[in-house]
Amino acid sequence: MSLLVIAVLMAMSVAFTGMCSFNRGAPENGPVQKVDAQQMMQFEARAMNFPVRLPADPEGWTPNSARRSTVNGKPAPVVGWVTKNGAYLQLVQTDEPLEKALKNVDDNARSAEGTIEVDGQQFKKFTSQERNVRDVWAADLGDVRLIFSGTCSDEEFTQLAHNTLQAQPIPKP
Repeated sequence: MSLLVIAVLMAMSVAFTGMCSFNRGAPENGPVQKVDAQQMMQFEARAMNFPVRLPADPEGWTPNSARRSTVNGKPAPVVGWVTKNGAYLQLVQTDEPLEKALKNVDDNARSAEGTIEVDGQQFKKFTSQERNVRDVWAADLGDVRLIFSGTCSDEEFTQLAHNTLQAQPIPKP
């Protein structure tokens, strides 16, 4: 009986925070939940020892995740978008060396597919023959490393890379 009371109190507490939702049916049928990436990245910019950028949302894209992750044990801000085509793309920013940061993406094997130039910046592209392994693009800007990973097209990777390079670092108060 006491366990039931605790479960009800916990469910009520979580429900009132607005940090969760429930949609009947498969996840594909629910709307994309939009997050306030701007506010999260402003918090992250204050805490990081490197410049944090928040790219402008490409038209039709929805930011659906913003959080702090780690790269080699160091904090790293992460923002993710659902594209207008329903694909997913995320950006991780870190001051860790690029080679170490790339090892931290996940445990999946990828092979280097060459480089792609966006606005004069070289991005290394990594892909896998495995169906469920996301592509990765990575660039070293000197003061920060950008790592993009996702399920979208090269055009969408290019769009977000362009928007990120055009974004000014978030000022620290």
